[in-house]
Amino acid sequence: MDPVIVVGAGPVGLTLALALARQEVPSVVLDEGPGTDALRAARTVVLREDTAALVERLAGTPLGGAGLRWAGWRSLRRKQVMRDIAFADDDPAPLHIAQHVLTGALRAAVAREPLVELVVDSRLDSMEQESTGVTVHTRDPGGTWWRGSYLVGCDGPRSTVRKLQDIRFPGRTAVERHAVAAVRSELPRPGEAFLHRLPPWRTTGPFAGEIAARPLPDDVWRLDWLLPPGKDLVTPELLLARIRETLIGWTGETSPSYELLDTGVHTVHHRVARRWRAGRIFLAGDAAHLPWPKAPPAPYRSSSP
Repeated sequence: MDPVIVVGAGPVGLTLALALARQEVPSVVLDEGPGTDALRAARTVVLREDTAALVERLAGTPLGGAGLRWAGWRSLRRKQVMRDIAFADDDPAPLHIAQHVLTGALRAAVAREPLVELVVDSRLDSMEQESTGVTVHTRDPGGTWWRGSYLVGCDGPRSTVRKLQDIRFPGRTAVERHAVAAVRSELPRPGEAFLHRLPPWRTTGPFAGEIAARPLPDDVWRLDWLLPPGKDLVTPELLLARIRETLIGWTGETSPSYELLDTGVHTVHHRVARRWRAGRIFLAGDAAHLPWPKAPPAPYRSSSP
């Protein structure tokens, strides 16, 4: 049988290819990149228990050591604790993991899977479908034609598959912006994620609204500051000042020790494609919806700067 063509080699595309292989369905994964991922400590994902179990089963390797399962999470407003949850067997902890670590584990599993062909430096530029299959062309050094039984666009929010199919992607742009930093530091109650709204040490100006803290292994934390509306530039000096101010507020130390590993700005969009299927062509992941049809509470959110 002709393979399923998977466009995009992120977590969604690689997981789909492995899931198809478990059903003895071959696939070709078209990766427009070089086959490696940038090492970004501030680019992370949060996997619920069932999702993490699925990925571990498909990848054939445990992810717990590469990420961190939270002990709990808290929601605070000013100095008051609004909610405090300790994860237990009846409320399994989510897994927080750097996206490049997750993708690396999936790539390693794909390399061991004979039913999956991963093709790097292959950018989709045209496709046609008929009743028996799909034909696509990729822009690479030689230019290559591929034939598949179906095609799934897992190629992100700027999906070429979606655009070539002229599928509308309505919704709202830049609903929220967050300044993001990954730091190595010792914070109170290690292993617990928390959301702090209106921290008492900050009442006006940028970064004033809320801060989310999500722990990773080795005392690394991803910190997200909700930015006010607008497109004001987040300068390195401003971000460093907010990191120091936030750590002082949480630890009570006048000169908190930390190591800055990575920074970024994450923009949240709310969009859903009008259709997720056009004949033998499908959309999945960010190509189909941003961030997802129903967003969980902030400490759980999977996001990337």
